[in-house]
Amino acid sequence: MFRLNNFQVLSPDKNFNDLSITDLLEAREMFHVHLMNKRNVVATAIGRYRIRKTDPLPGQVNYTKTANKANRTEKTLNNSEVRDYSWPCILVFVSEWMRESELQKFENLNEMIPKSIYMPDGRIVPICILVAPKDSYKESIPDQSEIIFPGNYVGGGFPLIVESQGVQRLATIGCIVTNGHKYFALTNKHVVGEPGTIIYTRMKGVLTPIGKSSSLQLGNLSFEKVYPEWRSKNLFINSDIGLVEIDDIKMWKTDVFGLKAEGEYGKLADLSTQNFTLRLIGAQVKGFGSVSGKLDGEIAALFYRFKTVGGYEYASDFLIGPRRDDPNHGIATRQGDSGALWLLETCNPADNSKVFLPIAVQWGQHTFIDKGKDVNGAYALATCLSNVLRALEVDLVRDWNLDNDYTWGKLGHFSIANLACNSVSGTKLKKLVKNNLELITFGYDELTIKEIDNGLKRMKNEQGFCPLADVPDLVWKSKMAGLKRGKEGPNHFADMDKKDSGGKTLMQRCTGTYKDMKFLTPHEWLSYYLDPKVMDKSKGILPFRIWQIFNGMEEFAKQGDATRFIAAAGVLAHYVGDACQPLHVSYMFDGIPQPDGSVKGKEVHSIYETQMINKFIGPIMDSAVKKLKQQKYKTLLKISNGMEAAGATVEMMKKTFALVKPKELVDIVAKYKDGQGLGNAKVSEKMWEKIGAASTGEIFANGAYYLASMWAGAWAAGKGNTNVDDLDTINIDDMVAVYEDQDFLPSVNIKEIGAIIGL
Repeated sequence: MFRLNNFQVLSPDKNFNDLSITDLLEAREMFHVHLMNKRNVVATAIGRYRIRKTDPLPGQVNYTKTANKANRTEKTLNNSEVRDYSWPCILVFVSEWMRESELQKFENLNEMIPKSIYMPDGRIVPICILVAPKDSYKESIPDQSEIIFPGNYVGGGFPLIVESQGVQRLATIGCIVTNGHKYFALTNKHVVGEPGTIIYTRMKGVLTPIGKSSSLQLGNLSFEKVYPEWRSKNLFINSDIGLVEIDDIKMWKTDVFGLKAEGEYGKLADLSTQNFTLRLIGAQVKGFGSVSGKLDGEIAALFYRFKTVGGYEYASDFLIGPRRDDPNHGIATRQGDSGALWLLETCNPADNSKVFLPIAVQWGQHTFIDKGKDVNGAYALATCLSNVLRALEVDLVRDWNLDNDYTWGKLGHFSIANLACNSVSGTKLKKLVKNNLELITFGYDELTIKEIDNGLKRMKNEQGFCPLADVPDLVWKSKMAGLKRGKEGPNHFADMDKKDSGGKTLMQRCTGTYKDMKFLTPHEWLSYYLDPKVMDKSKGILPFRIWQIFNGMEEFAKQGDATRFIAAAGVLAHYVGDACQPLHVSYMFDGIPQPDGSVKGKEVHSIYETQMINKFIGPIMDSAVKKLKQQKYKTLLKISNGMEAAGATVEMMKKTFALVKPKELVDIVAKYKDGQGLGNAKVSEKMWEKIGAASTGEIFANGAYYLASMWAGAWAAGKGNTNVDDLDTINIDDMVAVYEDQDFLPSVNIKEIGAIIGL
């Protein structure tokens, strides 16, 4: 029973707080036609019961008398609020407030809106009536002289301009998304127009094209397809999403203008029927419209049914209004804010700093007349961003390296590279690597996450440089200097453990030693990925990427080009580091998907590869160094070509799986995080207890051993001892110029890699 200050809010037989979204949607669906045929009803939504701001709190004097008073004055969105004890209900919006005494004058008493809906199984669902007549639509063209346009970079919150029928129309850029190949700016479909339409903004006062409208668009979506667990016939979610294919990503930033100073731009608020709850009602949200600027609001209602046409009804996922302490009648949103991104305001429990989670995209607004008077502001209508990303099959792009699901932590890459630098054989190659160790990685004493983060920041600010072992993540997969490569993602992983129609995994298909590995062509791998039992959309090509880089190192050694040889050797450290990480070679990389849509052991990759590694790097490295002194690591493998390098990669993957099984990691997270509710840091400690330094230390040792073998093999194949004369430290600017060149070891996909490696 819900209590506040020991006051019983609801009697035992009417404990509405037990009602769920499912209950409310079911009740509204059953009685929606009935409700919409009542006098003055214009819309419905689900939410929490709104209470007049002047009403006393439970337990205060006159609470019971006020609550039971008949023929009370009208309740509006403006004069009411959601309180902590507000219970779940159906919101019914009417164009005119009529007291019970007035309705009783009509011959047909059925015009009265009931206080509750009684379901056939005995459930009682309360109704909250609000007078909220909608104002007529008034289109106006914002004064562009009052709007902030971008200077050097475009990003979320800035205006875009579309010329249509001789008029320049404004809208707002919501966020940046990618399909793995191209980048897009997300906004509204009704703004971007037909595919191919040129989209502009103003850069330093000059009308500048920034992209063209994409064919990737969303209109009305069937409610039951978007939310399959909930039923609502003939109801559509109005999404109104359009994408702008970006011309030059170097002109863009991924944060939201105007919000960066207030807090962190966090991860997606990933909503589905599993976690879409009534706790969202009253949650504070923040946005930035290109016309109105900063927008503060709170979620007033869910699934607001605002229109009926030809027997079909249309709803908005969110109805966003002013915060409860805001005296205005709405939020200060205006025409031109369409496309604005709304973010859920949360706090980081560690330091109480604000973190904003992207949750919705605004596509329209409703202005509700209050007592026949003009109002200040409107209510925003917004689409759930999770639904948009799922439907369009795109990912949110936020900032440097924050959304790289396949990322072995920085510390892992640099540590394995350091160990390899000290394991490589051959007098001349060893000298060249030693002289350029700080271009490849960090020194042994600097291998802590604090030292690495400080070092990366210092090098970026002072020299514009990133050590080679993490260039693939921090440059080619991020926004650094606008150098992100659209096809880079699949080069970092390969899911080796999903069974195909023949009952075999990709790892089992690859048989033999590294010298004669079978089933190791892009064509064969593609056939596996397209198998009906596998259907792997990501199609990782990690061993073939290593094949490509080995070939590159061999060619650079033949040319006597020490700069490009070290550049290729340095980035190879990253991919070999990925290949020896268990979650880079498993479909369980972020947990195991369940039939109900949930994920068992979600976030396992970051807990293992980042938090555990960062926390226990000392004993891991001690173990790895001891392992590398063993006899089996003293003689490097005789890898003579790219195909053998790829075979050695698969061989190393098999050793990784023998040491640490992905399912074991998932089970640990499921037990302690999902089952016991422990935080990620505590779960990483439990993971360390279960796995220990021995297994992870040997993974590091294997990575260093295979990497050093590939360096030595490519050097020998290219006759580096004969062709490379200059073994001195390479100039940083020369190295940056190499890895910033898009033609240097180009990133390609599985359909293109065969031609690159000569198959």
